Formats: sequence, structure tokens, C-alpha cells
Amino acid sequence: MTEPSTRQRRKKRKLGPLMRVLLPTITTLVLIVLLVGTMFFTEFDWQWVTFLAGILFASVLSLISATWKTSWRMARRTAEAVHYRQRLSAEIEQHRSTREQLERELGLHQQDRTRLARETEANRMMIASKQAAENRLAMLKTHLEEIAVFVDRDRRCSFHTRRFAAWAGVPSGRIDGLALEEVLPPHDAEVLRAQLLDAMDGRDGRAEYALKRRTDTEQRVVVDFLPQRDDENVVTGTLLLIKEPQSSVEGADTQTADTPQEDAFYAAEETPGGATKLLIADEGGNAVYLSSLTEELSGWGNPRERILQAIRNDGFDLYAQDIVPLGADAPFEKMHELLIRMHDEEQNMVPPGTFLPIAERFNMMPDIDRLVVRKAIAARAAASETSSMVLCINLARSTIEDETFPGFVADALKQSRIPAQTLCFEIADGDAIAGLADAVRLANKLKPLGCQFTLDGFGRGGIGFEHVKALPLNFLKIDGSIILQIQRIPEALAKVRAIQRVSKVIGVRTIAEMVESDEILEKLRAVGVDYAQGFGIATPRRFSRKHD
Repeated sequence: MTEPSTRQRRKKRKLGPLMRVLLPTITTLVLIVLLVGTMFFTEFDWQWVTFLAGILFASVLSLISATWKTSWRMARRTAEAVHYRQRLSAEIEQHRSTREQLERELGLHQQDRTRLARETEANRMMIASKQAAENRLAMLKTHLEEIAVFVDRDRRCSFHTRRFAAWAGVPSGRIDGLALEEVLPPHDAEVLRAQLLDAMDGRDGRAEYALKRRTDTEQRVVVDFLPQRDDENVVTGTLLLIKEPQSSVEGADTQTADTPQEDAFYAAEETPGGATKLLIADEGGNAVYLSSLTEELSGWGNPRERILQAIRNDGFDLYAQDIVPLGADAPFEKMHELLIRMHDEEQNMVPPGTFLPIAERFNMMPDIDRLVVRKAIAARAAASETSSMVLCINLARSTIEDETFPGFVADALKQSRIPAQTLCFEIADGDAIAGLADAVRLANKLKPLGCQFTLDGFGRGGIGFEHVKALPLNFLKIDGSIILQIQRIPEALAKVRAIQRVSKVIGVRTIAEMVESDEILEKLRAVGVDYAQGFGIATPRRFSRKHD
């Protein structure tokens, strides 16, 4: 019953517009016929003609109005039909796009599921491999009879053996994740620092050191620095193998009571295989045989004489590391810390951790420091740069104690005629505390000439400003062990902020060393530190006479 009624409604909708057009048309035709008939039968009576003409005119107007309305309705409905057709096409296109997008998302979802399955399997295998590696490392920690520690790029200990924990005097469970400066005594960490940086650059090496244990006793050890690389040949860290000397070895009785202390320290012996071994005796009389002091020193019959030859024949090169200003009010735009390297017989560079311990033992550091001063002055005098540039030179403890050193500096400056403020002498914080009188005497003699002074490594062994106030300092260099921690330890950042505030009050500029990232640099800038230095800013490069 619904279907016939629907048909009837459709017929009515179709007949409605048609009747609205036909009725006026038929009426108009009838009126025309009546008008013509009336005019014929009334013999053109004007009254009838006028009457019928008015009716005819009204009928025509009605016909025109109906026709216009019908045309307007048709145009409107045609426009609506076009609009609906366009809308329908747009919706069809949108539905098609939605369907294609849904199909793509389903495909991506399937790919994600496949990738997730692969990653899950890879993670499972990696976890299993990591667990196996950790088990092996745990076994090595317990059973490996070596003093060994792995130091990553951030200089944090990520693996160590049980013997290293016992040797360092730190519980094994607390070592992993700590910075090397936190595991070892400050002196030992500083001694290892230069060679460790070379190893992080990919150069392996071996060196003999006199380390101060936590019991304040000195112990000589041989340390192998072995860079470790990943699959892309990038250095991920350095393995330190530490070898303790034997209490007594064959040949120890070669030293006699009449042998001078200097000779008691050094002797050489030919082994049955023809190789040269070094015989080194500590103050207690114990002798230690070493295969070689370092790979660079292999074949040196007499290391002391080799260093003396390098001093006499200018066998050293200077390297410079930039110290950059962090604020607009910094008094100097260009500052460099000068570092020294020695040539071996093949003209390869020997890192300072190799020869400096020997030079210190034989009291040759004043001569080396003089050489550095001469080379720095010559480079500055030959430079075309006319603006102020500061060259920071590290002084050894024996140089600080040398009463003739200030006169040497004064004569060198007078002959070169360069500004004395070009030279900035760095005194280690520990040396300043241990020999404050010598440091004050040195500074008081060179300060009137215009030379500048920096206290290096401040905060390493604690923070105290008594010796800082006693010295006429221009700069205070905050120790790198503090700078390395400011991103993860709030106390370190607070310590830097406190040092900066006190330094500003006493009129000393601050330098942050060992800055290795932009994040650390921004924190230092926010705190107000004046200068920064580190591998994250610039690596050491050769310093020549054309350097600017």
C-alpha cells in the first residue's frame, strides 16, 4: 500500500507545475476566442471590445507571471540539483580518499606490527646477549687477576675488576658510573688526565707514574692506555691496565750505598734477548724492571739524556687550546693555554704524560718551563696580530721554587718588547697550597712587570679562599671534575655558582675547564662564569710563530 501512494504523490508533484502553466494558457485562448466572437457579433462595439481587451490583458499578465514563476522555480531547482550533484561528487571523493587513507593506515599498521615483532625479537636477543655479557663481566670482575678499569667518553667508570676496587680503596658496588676523578685521589686523576685524553683521541700508550695512594704513600705503577672502538671505528672509551711493581726483582742488588740518589732512580740493563730494560728504584730502595717506560720511549738507552737533548736541540712543540669568553665584559678576547709535546727519534709526538714524570724526577722542569716561555714569547713577537692575546703557561712546582725564574722572565720580556700581560702563569691549586710562600714570592716579582696569574684546578681538593686571597691572581680556573658534574649533580652547579660569586667579590675572573658540551656551556654562561675551555669548545692544535 505504501508503493501506490508514493506513485500518486510523485504524479501530483509532476502535474502541479504543468497545470499552473496550462490553466492560464487555456484561459487566455478562451478569452481571445470570446473577444473575436464578440467583436464579430457586436459589430465591433467598443465597450465590449474594451471590456474583453482588459480581461484579455489581465489573462496575459497572469500567464506571463505564471510562466516567469515556473521558470524561476525550474532554474532554482536546477541550481539545487547541480549543487547536490557537486556535493554528492565531493562526498564520494571524500569517501574514496578516506577509504584509501584507511587502507594505507592499515598497511602501515601491518608494517608496524611486523617491525615491532622484529624489534621485539632483536631486543630479546640483545637482552639475552647483554645478560650473557654482564655475566661474563661479573665473572671477569671476580676472577680476572688484573688491575683494570674501563673509562668511557664521559670519563666515567663503566667496568672494573675486583683488584682495581681493592687497589683504589673504593667498594666495588660504588665504582660503576662514577667519574674517574671521584674514584681516584685528586693527584692520581690529574696525573693520568693528559695520557687519558690522548687515548680518547685514539692513541694508545703506556706510561710510568708515581701515584699517591689514599694512605698518602707513593707508589710507582705502569699504566697501559688502550682505546676501545665500536663497529664504526669511533673511540668509545679507554681501558686502563695498571701494573704494580714487584717488591724486589733480580738486579736490585746492583745499587750500592754509595750510589747517588739520582743514579739510584735510573739505570739500564741489556736483557739476554738484547732489549733494553729500565731499572727504576723508589725512595724505599725497591727496584722495578720495566719492559719500557712507554712505547714512545722504547729503545731509549737513557731517558734523562734523551730529554736533555730535546731541551738543548729544541725538540719540543707547543700546542694551544682556546679559552673563550662567555660574556661581553671579558677583558681579553683571545686566550690560549699552551701545552707541550716532545719529538721522538722518528719525529713523532710524545705526549706529556710520558716524559714529564721523568723530567720532574730529574728536576728538569725549570728548563722545560723556560723553553716554553721562550717559544711563547717568540711566537707572540712574530705574530701579525696586534690586539691583546694572553698565553697561559703552566708552571711546575720546582719552577715556582726556582728563585732565578722571575729574572729570566723579566730579561726575556725586555728583549722581546712584547706586552708583559701576554704571559699568564698557571699555578696548580695543590702547589699553591703546599708552597704558598714560594708562589707569593714569584707572583710579587712578576706581577709588577704586568704578567698575569691563574690558579689552576681550584676546587679539586676542597674549596678554600685563604690562599686565593694571598695571591695576586687575575684568573681562577675551576677544576674540570666539578664542571663535568654540573649537568647531573645540582651540588656541583651550586658549587660553581658559589665560586663565581666569591671570585667576583674579590675581583678575580673565572675559567671553567673541561667543558665538553653546549649544555654545560649554557649553564656556565647563565651562572656568570667569565671564560670556558675544553674539548667541547676547541681541541689543542699546533702553536706556531704564525699563530693568532
